Amino acid sequence: MKNRYKLWMIMILAAGLAFLVLYHPKKIRMDVLKDYEYSDQYVRLTELPALLDFYYFSKTEWEEKLTQAKLPDIVTPGTVTWILEQTGSAGYITYHPKEERTVTREQWNAVYEKMLDLLDVDNQVQIIEDAILEADSGTLTTASGSFTYDLDGLDVESMTAMGFYAKGDRIIGVRSLKSKQAVLENIYVRASDEHGLDFLIQGGQYTVDIALEDPKKVEGRVCDLLWENGQVVKVQVKEDTIAGDLIAVNDTTIEIEGYGEIERSKKLPVYKKYGTVEEKELSDIVIANMKVEYVVAKERVEAILLVEPAQISRIRVLLLADDGGAYRDQICIGANSAYRLEMSGGITEQPAEAIVAASDLFAAEAGNVIRIAPLEETGELFLCDASGSRISKGYFGSLELRRYEEGFAVVNELAVEQYLCAVVPSEMPASYELEALKVQAICARSYAYIQLGQGDYAAFGAHVDDTTNYQVYNKQDRDEKTTAAVLDTAGMVISYQGETAEAYYFSTSSGVTGNGEAWNLTADPKYGYLRNGLVKEGGGDIDLSSEESFAQFIAAPDASCYERAMPFFRWNAIGDYQSKETQEAMQGMLSARKERTPQDILFMDLQGQEVPNMQGFGALKHMGITKRSVSGVALQLRMDYEQGAVLVGNEYNIRMLLGAGLTDLTLADGSKRDGSLLPSAYTTLTLLENGTYAMSGGGYGHGIGMSQNGAGEMAKQGKTCEEILQFFFQGIEIVHLP
Repeated sequence: MKNRYKLWMIMILAAGLAFLVLYHPKKIRMDVLKDYEYSDQYVRLTELPALLDFYYFSKTEWEEKLTQAKLPDIVTPGTVTWILEQTGSAGYITYHPKEERTVTREQWNAVYEKMLDLLDVDNQVQIIEDAILEADSGTLTTASGSFTYDLDGLDVESMTAMGFYAKGDRIIGVRSLKSKQAVLENIYVRASDEHGLDFLIQGGQYTVDIALEDPKKVEGRVCDLLWENGQVVKVQVKEDTIAGDLIAVNDTTIEIEGYGEIERSKKLPVYKKYGTVEEKELSDIVIANMKVEYVVAKERVEAILLVEPAQISRIRVLLLADDGGAYRDQICIGANSAYRLEMSGGITEQPAEAIVAASDLFAAEAGNVIRIAPLEETGELFLCDASGSRISKGYFGSLELRRYEEGFAVVNELAVEQYLCAVVPSEMPASYELEALKVQAICARSYAYIQLGQGDYAAFGAHVDDTTNYQVYNKQDRDEKTTAAVLDTAGMVISYQGETAEAYYFSTSSGVTGNGEAWNLTADPKYGYLRNGLVKEGGGDIDLSSEESFAQFIAAPDASCYERAMPFFRWNAIGDYQSKETQEAMQGMLSARKERTPQDILFMDLQGQEVPNMQGFGALKHMGITKRSVSGVALQLRMDYEQGAVLVGNEYNIRMLLGAGLTDLTLADGSKRDGSLLPSAYTTLTLLENGTYAMSGGGYGHGIGMSQNGAGEMAKQGKTCEEILQFFFQGIEIVHLP
């Protein structure tokens, strides 16, 4: 009887357990990560913490709350109601659950997106319907960019389209594995046949299978790819193009010569059609010197096609205001001959000596650019003050007045060789030997050609400015001798390993020239033409990396150096860095330079750990040069404070900081100079007392590449232009560009 009773109880318990297994909702363990399982018919509870992370609780906290709530593994109407209550949105979001036991993905998406509208005030979560270009182990490359994800088991195929929710560059949930509609805009079709096409977009090359009736219609064209229900279904060709030189570009518009400003696509791809077909960058366009086609749709530029190499002929120079900035409150223009005004309403002519003011011209001008050009080829334009008095040398070419919210900017466009005729006399005295002036012309031309391709001032429609930021331009009168040097070397540049070399130059050496280590250039092989070496007959190597060897070199100048008689060949300075005013100025410089060149400024606490700023550092206690290059230039200045330290790199930063306290500067000829920038970073630094330091140094300028005074002395000794260039730059060729 007992055995029968025991068997009966076992059967009842087994039946109860079976009921629990079969009918009790599953409980999820948030601490156990399971493979991602996508379904249109339901949503798993494990998906929710990442999706809800945008609101109040973190992902981990949502996991804990969901676990404590003992909710089913599959999201139910009750789950949705609970979430709305937890987020305080139940009274604002209308939710009428149906009788089904589970919530479909479409139903969940509808509620979730209402929550985003209501609660995601910072727009942390983006809803994206996108084409998938490439799927690779936790990373999706899409039309919108690259996204990472940790949804283990998510199976995504390339060249499909899906919908997802993203927070930054991380996918936090799937909206749909088959997006109803998606578009990949502005691809460039490299090749096509009846079965599909190869195309470029976002720096990659991809292939998609699609039946094409007329493959040649899309090949070599910019197109959109259209997806429906996750599959690509159509290739839409963008037919309309215009042509013209690119003059200026910013984040919202581009300026095309002959068309003016036109709205641009936010993502504006650039495709090179000649030679090797490839995707390029906007910065690869040499503004005002390159034949360019623009693909246009709905009055907006969608893509740019480069159809032939740049043909360098003209340069555009931003003329900076007296404060060193681009903008001016007012500027007037005059000329020594009749000139024309090109405005949106047409062209008008002005007589010689007529003065026009930017504010007056723009008062009745719809556009933002006014071009002013002499009617005669030899005519010159001048910047003038409000009274009409000239405040500049004459400018050849044309001047553009450009209107911005911040004020007016002025750009001078002219032929490159004309530009160089106004650079060489501004950078090297016309009294120098012709061979030295030729050297300067070739270096200036090489430097200018490099800058033409940089696009630093593309927003202003310019390549360079007119200061030492690039090359000093039009600050001295043109001279027959310097003009002859430019014309005699027309088209000649320095080439290194087949590329135009950036021919750095400076005023005066201390008897050595540097290889660019002071600017962290030595790691890049393209600067292999820069060298460390003595600036004297025959050159030669020297190691001045120790404080002892450099101090001895400075104290006992080599009489055979080319620049031995130059005032800046040696100098002595005194700096007082103890005053509160000076130390505050230095801290301001350090903060500013940290923003500009963060790799060159390191703030540390007393334990040597990097910190973001100098807050709480206190007063400066000591300074010392802790690293030099082989050429002797200071590579690192250490500044010790009461509660921290700063390591300063880059020769300009070091010169600026030491120049802040400069009280006396005496040159080799006994003359005194004033200044707030130390002549060079080829200097010793010796503590005297009470925050005062003595400095013994040599040279003027950065010390990298060619010494202008060294070149001048070499030319006096009969060296040719080619010999001088080969001396300062190793492994180079002097070539003629077309």
